[in-house]
Amino acid sequence: MKRKLYFYLTVSCLTILNALLLASPNLLGKLGLLIYHYRFLRTFPRTLLTVSIAVALAVIMAEFIGLLVKNEMIKRSVGVIILVLLIALCGMALLKTVSDFSTWAYSHTGQRFRYGAYLLPCLLIFIFGYRMFTLPVRVETEVPIDNKPL
Repeated sequence: MKRKLYFYLTVSCLTILNALLLASPNLLGKLGLLIYHYRFLRTFPRTLLTVSIAVALAVIMAEFIGLLVKNEMIKRSVGVIILVLLIALCGMALLKTVSDFSTWAYSHTGQRFRYGAYLLPCLLIFIFGYRMFTLPVRVETEVPIDNKPL
């Protein structure tokens, strides 16, 4: 229980940090937000709401997979495979973000904005990875062969 509390506290702090980073582009980044109509990143409250929705959806998905494994609706190996696929998907999003921010247009948005863009997929990888390593393991109970008294 304590470990889960620390996990959610860490995720909350990283979510706020990510929103702070994404809400502070430099002048060219602000111009790019206007040109590309990124209304959801213009102010800190909008950015915090956007990042919080993405993180909340990832947490809900991860906890749902954990619940399915716990209730033995799916096997643990299937849950691990699903979470590995989600981690791979977030890894591909991170690679796309890195390649996008290496181009001329995005490279001039400012260091804080760039680090915020890198942090979001890393945060999602952290959520799915944590859940993958904390999936419940089914414990087989031994049944005695015979119930003869000694």
